[in-house]
Amino acid sequence: DDIIVVSFRCTTSALDWMTNFAATSSEWEPDEDLDQGHSGFCSCLEGRWWGTNKPRVHTGFYNNILQTIPTFEEFVNPLLGPDQPPRTLYVVGHSLGAGMSTMATIYFLEKFDWKTLPQKYVNISAGTPRSCKKAMADRMEEKLAELRPLDKAVVCRVVRDEDLVAKVPPRYVHIGKLVFLTEDGHVLVGPKLDDAHIIDEKEMKALCKDYPQLAAVAAVEEAAKEAAKEAAKEAA
Repeated sequence: DDIIVVSFRCTTSALDWMTNFAATSSEWEPDEDLDQGHSGFCSCLEGRWWGTNKPRVHTGFYNNILQTIPTFEEFVNPLLGPDQPPRTLYVVGHSLGAGMSTMATIYFLEKFDWKTLPQKYVNISAGTPRSCKKAMADRMEEKLAELRPLDKAVVCRVVRDEDLVAKVPPRYVHIGKLVFLTEDGHVLVGPKLDDAHIIDEKEMKALCKDYPQLAAVAAVEEAAKEAAKEAAKEAA
């Protein structure tokens, strides 16, 4: 009764790969999107030249978490609150599941005031793809900076050596503390090498030649940029 575990699995199907490749971004607004169950058509354009300019996240992961939130509301949320006993909520995931666990972290940190709850939040992910735009990452890091001294929240992502998944998609960033497993088996917590090697567009194109499955990421990103340019022209 003292722990709650939410676990997200890794990529297992072609549909999962479509989520991985949907690398466009959408505004984080689950209150508006929950009823329709997805971010909306052309959500990659909303908030860029019109709207509220809310923090943005990876569209594929966001659409998946919108499908998952009703389950949270039914089974997890009732166990969190000032009238509930002290518990630790563990949210874990690997690869695609790790990206989903990041979305779940955003949801739970936004949904509850952990400073006043008797519960604690822990997110541990492995092989985590990038899924947040900088504004959202900064917002989450501010919350974590307040909660860590109170021992109310821990967010860690485990990266094994030069894991490619942890470096894509381009133009997204991570949240939480890095736990780095070196090639020779050492464990480094919070090393200053997190963004020492950021994959840019030029290197992404080169990687696509060696890893054909990444070509879809580049294709979606390019299509999103072209759509954004056309929308800018129409708005001008």
